Amino acid sequence: MNASIDYMIAHLEKVQHNLEQSNANGIEVRITAIQDRISQLEADKQVIGSAKDLEELATAASSVCGTLNNAKQSAVAETGKTASERIDKLLDKSEDIAERLENEIDAMKEAGIETVELEAKLTDYNELMDSAEKMTEAAEEIFEKEDASPEELEDANKYLQISLEEINEANEVLKEIFGKLEAFREQCRLEEENQENAQIAT
Repeated sequence: MNASIDYMIAHLEKVQHNLEQSNANGIEVRITAIQDRISQLEADKQVIGSAKDLEELATAASSVCGTLNNAKQSAVAETGKTASERIDKLLDKSEDIAERLENEIDAMKEAGIETVELEAKLTDYNELMDSAEKMTEAAEEIFEKEDASPEELEDANKYLQISLEEINEANEVLKEIFGKLEAFREQCRLEEENQENAQIAT
């Protein structure tokens, strides 16, 4: 039993460390909640160690099981919150990227360049990121619940996994877009050089 308590304390301390390294929302309250869990586990460990007979040990062990389950739920939820906040930052950046790409594609259109394929790829990118955002929001709703069940937390983690997969897929689409844009940029650069050389020659 003490080994299980020590393992959970170490796990919670790791979760606390990761939280302290992040710029998460409400970080003080969340760290305090983790510290309270750790304190409770350490207190339970002392109770077990001071048990004088089997009856006291059984009572203490029953209490510890409840504390361990609650601590496990807290660790899973806190880890999920931290992960979802990191994903949120990626999603925020994606909006800026999509806006810049849209402006560049519009400029290509105005220059008379065919952009149908690029527009389709940008639509794919936006749809993947929109879906990733919905998955992340669904996960966050569960992580914010104080009484989320183990099954709900498992679902939330699945939502985050789907979100990450969609972000990775969107990044592959992004690479394709940048590859095509690079060819256009190179063409523009060569045209500018040719124009400058022509002006010098005259």
